[in-house]
Amino acid sequence: MRAMGRRLPSPAWILLSACCSLLLGLGRGRLVFQPSFLIASGPEVNVYLVGESSSLAQVDVEIVAPTDDLSQSTCVTTKAADQWKLTTSVDEVNLNVALILHRPLVLCENVLNDTNCCPEPLCIVETLRVTACLNGQLSATLLIQVEIYVNSTFHGILNETKILIPDQKHHPLGPCPCNLTARACDVRCCCDKECSPRMIQLFHSDCFPGVFGGEVAQPFDQLCSVQNAVDAPDWFPFLCVQSSLANSPYLGLFYEGDTVKVSSDLSFWAVTPPVAHIPVGYHQGDPIVKNDDEYLIIPQRSLNGQCLKNAPVAYLEDFDTLCVSPLTAAACTGFHGLGDDIENGQGLLIPTVVTYQKSTDLSNFYQKSTDLSNFTTLEPSPTSQSLFPELQDLSTSLELVSKSDPKLLNEMCENMILGAEYVFSWKGNMISNVTLLVTVGNVPLDSPATLTQRFSATFINSVTDHPPTVTWSGNPGYQIGKPVLGAFENGKTLQKAPVSIWQPVGNGLCSSAQTTSVLFGKDAISGCMLRLSVDNFANCSDLRTIVYKGLLNLVPGNISRRGNPNLTDLTEWVPLYKVSPNMSASVKEVLNGLCTGIPANLKLWFFTAVIGAIEGVPQREILASEVNFSTVTWQINCGGGDAEACQNHSLPQPFWVSTSVHFIQVPAEPEPKKTRFQMNYFEYDCSRNDVCWPELAFPLTRSYTGETYSQSIAQAMLLVIIFLVTAVLGDPWDKIRKAWNSTTFY
Repeated sequence: MRAMGRRLPSPAWILLSACCSLLLGLGRGRLVFQPSFLIASGPEVNVYLVGESSSLAQVDVEIVAPTDDLSQSTCVTTKAADQWKLTTSVDEVNLNVALILHRPLVLCENVLNDTNCCPEPLCIVETLRVTACLNGQLSATLLIQVEIYVNSTFHGILNETKILIPDQKHHPLGPCPCNLTARACDVRCCCDKECSPRMIQLFHSDCFPGVFGGEVAQPFDQLCSVQNAVDAPDWFPFLCVQSSLANSPYLGLFYEGDTVKVSSDLSFWAVTPPVAHIPVGYHQGDPIVKNDDEYLIIPQRSLNGQCLKNAPVAYLEDFDTLCVSPLTAAACTGFHGLGDDIENGQGLLIPTVVTYQKSTDLSNFYQKSTDLSNFTTLEPSPTSQSLFPELQDLSTSLELVSKSDPKLLNEMCENMILGAEYVFSWKGNMISNVTLLVTVGNVPLDSPATLTQRFSATFINSVTDHPPTVTWSGNPGYQIGKPVLGAFENGKTLQKAPVSIWQPVGNGLCSSAQTTSVLFGKDAISGCMLRLSVDNFANCSDLRTIVYKGLLNLVPGNISRRGNPNLTDLTEWVPLYKVSPNMSASVKEVLNGLCTGIPANLKLWFFTAVIGAIEGVPQREILASEVNFSTVTWQINCGGGDAEACQNHSLPQPFWVSTSVHFIQVPAEPEPKKTRFQMNYFEYDCSRNDVCWPELAFPLTRSYTGETYSQSIAQAMLLVIIFLVTAVLGDPWDKIRKAWNSTTFY
């Protein structure tokens, strides 16, 4: 690291330097050091000795004590700077003088049995005097101020091509935009915090002006100090603003934007994965690092609906993803990295506690592919019991197994990974515990099918470092985007149950459709398809009951008021009011293949309200809930030239059922009714217009609390008097007077 000379780059300084050099060179043998003063921050210093006889000069160096006279005009006779080695070399015109430090720059706490170390980070603070003598007479003197810190090593990755600056919309790019060099003083940058006052004295008269020099708060036009405007009106001094630049409405010239990583790689080069940065304490949104300095990667759904296989897990950001992909042999063993050790954020690796469970029921993960473009090739009409998925206890189809890797054997993928659920226990900015539940199963590969894999990550902050038995959706009020909590009565207590809507996957049939949780504050609509034939329309009453119960199974009987309910306290739950649909028969049902009053559309209504705030965060609660149905008429379509559906009673046709969710926020206090005048004449309504004329005299009203009412009236009267005097004695009255005097009456 070389020292940087602090010189004035202005033309005035160049002219002054040339004049001084000329005056010093009037006598033969006069020499000049360039520069004549230097601040060194590194172990090597280079200067030039300029003059006709510079190659014949004798150059020496010494350390100047704080009590010595800096203007001493004698040659250096003693070698008092033993730790500095002075070397000279002659070029075409000048003499190059180099000073090299010969001592280690390490802290004493990092070495053992070494007396030549630095007790503090600021290792060397001293002043050197370099003299050049000809024939025993002093010809030139150079003073060097030395401030050298110990060598430090940065543990991590320094990315100089990408700088993240938070919240630029209300702050400029930096308090000192001309500060371009890290950990060094920039010449002519007077706002650089790394420049000492003695350094700034070298160039304080030539600092960079304007925004680049640190003047980011430009004076705005309404300031009283800005009176030299060309188009300033006559009344400007009376209505200007007297304020400091710190209270300026100017936001700056630098606004928030995307950061672009500069890369010189060619397009045909092999793409290398980025090296993970080992964090020193996690922050929300930081990628979690595992062993081998790599990111922890779990498949996640992107904004366009596709699953990203190499998506890193972000700290304190929960997610639950279902990834649907074609079932192939490559998918059998295409997932790696489960159970790796995790970086806790403080430089330590913690093991992941992995538990394996095997599922014997593959209905939620494995679906055979079918072609729905031609219903004539479908299977015969399904029975009434297979229209909707049967409610099953998933715990009975799961059993704990030991770890076993996936393998392909006889068109069967054994122990294929069907799901991975991470639970991270955190405290502050570090991870204290990691558990992983892996679901595996034996999946056949003998026919085209789709595979639905579930991946989730949950972050909990618990004293016992164990996941809670009931997942909360807020504390105490609901958080927007968290699942709505439901339960059904089991004796005198409640048992947790999800509030769900359809999530069609695979072929879109209701019999194979999955469900997704209802999220608080998020309106949603979904649906699935039923395949019905003429045989299913034989008894319309049974068809209505099957559709009604199939949709009603999506919702429980009770809804939690808040996000952290107690299953033993019934006052914290509200009943889900069910409006029975009108499923009465119609006279039109005498036709074959037609049924009326089918409750095919389920509607969920949640009435919410803001019941208060905790530390400024609004707390939301569900006041009431309701589920109702809208009925439709279903009929087998066999008109026109296509009468096969009516002739073949087992040929199915599609019929759709839907579910929708609506959240209605109830105001805490109803708004007062508007009068007829407010509804028709709102010219002077300040809440409905950009210009509010009634507030023109706001300082004269009782609502103004900046000053007392009497002072406001007195200042207003004084302002009116000054305005009248200005109007009478100003430019308009002067023109009237001149016009009056120039008029002659006869």
